[in-house]
Amino acid sequence: MRAAVLDHDGLSVRGWPDPAPGPGEVLVALTRVGICGSDVHFALERSVRTAFLPIVLGHEPAGIVAAVGFGVAEHWVGRRVAVVPMLSCGDCAFCNSGRTRLCRGREVLGADRHGCWAELVVVPEANLLPIPDGVPDEVAAVATDAVATAFHAVRTRGEVGPGLRVAIWGAGGLGLCAVAIARSLGADSVVAVDPRAAARERALAHGADMAYEPDTAWRGPVDVALEFVGRAASVEAAIRSLDRGGRAVVVGIGPERISGGGLTGFAMSEREVLGSVGAEPDEVREVLDLLADGRLVLPNLVGEHVALEDVGAGLGLVADGRSGSGRVIVDVS
Repeated sequence: MRAAVLDHDGLSVRGWPDPAPGPGEVLVALTRVGICGSDVHFALERSVRTAFLPIVLGHEPAGIVAAVGFGVAEHWVGRRVAVVPMLSCGDCAFCNSGRTRLCRGREVLGADRHGCWAELVVVPEANLLPIPDGVPDEVAAVATDAVATAFHAVRTRGEVGPGLRVAIWGAGGLGLCAVAIARSLGADSVVAVDPRAAARERALAHGADMAYEPDTAWRGPVDVALEFVGRAASVEAAIRSLDRGGRAVVVGIGPERISGGGLTGFAMSEREVLGSVGAEPDEVREVLDLLADGRLVLPNLVGEHVALEDVGAGLGLVADGRSGSGRVIVDVS
């Protein structure tokens, strides 16, 4: 098969051995795969390392089940599926409590094991989700990560609901999804904070009431602040924007350290600072259903398409911001 492989010399599309499903696994013939900002960190910036090299990148997949391993029902063969990119052991305390994304043996496709910028991938049956009728493969692919990660952060960790005031730092792909999700959950007001004028305009189009530059006089207060940037300054600003009893949810990742301010004020205000990573399979399934029946509308979720052979060009679109709000999609077949 053909695959986009990262090694010490960089990323290249080359011949790669066809994988075969083992017990409990399925072979998926991939059709559409998203390009995420973390792929830029892996392949271009080299600021985040994969578990090993060489490795096939890509972790936002959709495709068709081509074959199944021992113990997997044959009815999967030929079905359109999305694949939850975070794999868990299924047997640790976190998995048994329904928090599989915190599994101590957690692996992510395209980071800890071979991923999906390829013609074929092998994944556990537990990570398959049927794609509802009416949801295109490219939308389902992006839903597995960009949309579901934002959904988990906004709904599950942030507990956003009717009457709450929400602020979102970073109006990139995940942040824009968060804006639309917060609005769909009935937030009383949604504010977006981003230094880029075009990003602020997109946030308003996605349902934000207001959009500000980070260095303006706006300081809140809000009930829930969500950070999708991964910078200390924006995390600290999100915390400062909270009203008493507010929650800051940190989704962005990066090497910087944060300062939470004075202990007395922090304790007396009962503010919370929460991390958020990925999404549970049931949350991805819920996102797919919301998209299928129109209860969640995400304008311009998908942007440009590139062929597998041109995945490097697609990475460049993401890295320099030319992809806008839409996810760049790799068309495998």
